[in-house]
Amino acid sequence: MLNMTDDQRYRFLFNPYGKDLILSIDGGGMRGVIALAILCWLEEQTGKPAYELFRLVGGTSTGAVICAGLALGMSAREIMDEVYKSRLPRAFARVKRFRWLRFLLSGTRHMYHYKPFLKALGPYAEGKRLADIDGIALLLTTKDLRTSNTYYLINQGPGAAMFAHWPLAGAVAASVAAPLFFPPVQGNLVDGGVGSYGNPCLAASIEAAEYLDLQPENLIHLSLGNGYQPNLQPEGRGGAFGLKSWIEYLINEGMDDAALQQVFMTRAIYRGMDFRRYNPALTRENVEHNLEIDCGALDPATFGLDTNGQDEIDLMERIGRAYAGKIDWMRERALPWQTIGGHDPPGFSETDWTNSPFAAQKF
Repeated sequence: MLNMTDDQRYRFLFNPYGKDLILSIDGGGMRGVIALAILCWLEEQTGKPAYELFRLVGGTSTGAVICAGLALGMSAREIMDEVYKSRLPRAFARVKRFRWLRFLLSGTRHMYHYKPFLKALGPYAEGKRLADIDGIALLLTTKDLRTSNTYYLINQGPGAAMFAHWPLAGAVAASVAAPLFFPPVQGNLVDGGVGSYGNPCLAASIEAAEYLDLQPENLIHLSLGNGYQPNLQPEGRGGAFGLKSWIEYLINEGMDDAALQQVFMTRAIYRGMDFRRYNPALTRENVEHNLEIDCGALDPATFGLDTNGQDEIDLMERIGRAYAGKIDWMRERALPWQTIGGHDPPGFSETDWTNSPFAAQKF
């Protein structure tokens, strides 16, 4: 590919027919480094900044931060270095030492204030409104507690007028405001992942096909997750679950199921679209065996929304890059379990009824 033009390299890599590309990125806090690393890899391989690759970018929570940066003309590399490696870790660090004290003093309402994060995109977003974003189409999600509706904040198409006056930084903050981590923006707006749109792939597909008049048959949709952490329990563990265990399980399982359902619904509704979902499994076994990365003392299964240590960020970037390097980018309609290092397919486990008191029962 050394003698190819940037456009030829781009087509050779994964888009030989020159289709329109759209991008959607899940929530996941600092794990957004993983999706960013995939985009950085694509930039290096195509010779193009990521914002030149896509007609529409849509994100929830950390995905909103990344997509807003792309819409402002930042490369994935710039977003990685200036936002996720520099500003966001410092913002977390300034409050992390006192987060539990802050949590208690706030009446256990939230651990962080969102104001330090409003500056995450730095001078790129200052004074900008959604209406000021031109060129690339930008879609962000947020949930309004007053109406219990999810809003799809967009800068183009018929819905743009409704949100044109929204400040970009405020729109991003509204999409990022995860309950317990941040207070609702203006007391009303919370993370777009509250509900079903932690993975915004269906919303992005609808916006592109139904409102921006992009033809599904001429679309490649790259849907990027920020790492899948299996919510598996040991044999018989459910019998010992208490209130805390059930709350944690229900929240994690609800988010995982919703993300997967968005994938299946997008594929079912837009069968003519080349929809591709990429999401690595964040288990030590997968990362070390399939992605061939030495995790050392770190366990990627423990990475949370506010994980911000330099070693953890470096490992997340290595995971994203290694995963991207093993993807067959010419494979159409790929799902994560069709990629090396991707998250496993939904499975089935037979219950052993042999010694169960219900063994003789008919159901």
